[in-house]
Amino acid sequence: MNRIIAITVMLFTIFLSDAAEFSKEISFERGHNSSTLHGSVIRGDRNVYLLRVRSGQTISIKAAAQENNVAFSIYEPKASEPIPGTEEQNDLTSWSGTSSKSGPYRIVVGSSRGNATYSLQVAVQ
Repeated sequence: MNRIIAITVMLFTIFLSDAAEFSKEISFERGHNSSTLHGSVIRGDRNVYLLRVRSGQTISIKAAAQENNVAFSIYEPKASEPIPGTEEQNDLTSWSGTSSKSGPYRIVVGSSRGNATYSLQVAVQ
């Protein structure tokens, strides 16, 4: 009986941890270097987008929501802290910079208040 309870608790914990965040890789149509994504996020949750770039490329990101309540942070490949200036408390809606590393950059989108329905424009040059 204890084993069944332990397995149930473990599965419930895994379900809850996955429910608060999703991950999607950003891809561009052939011949294009930008894409506009649309999504929604509940306050307290995060949507994570993966953007694969090479070192030295310029990344430009803009987020917009009808209620001006969406923001994002950016993480270099394998980084546990966001790129300086893109921390969550900055409520960033626009950013452009040069990638210092090759690999998947994480763009973490959240709501600054309430739920947010947003568009995210991403370009790489």
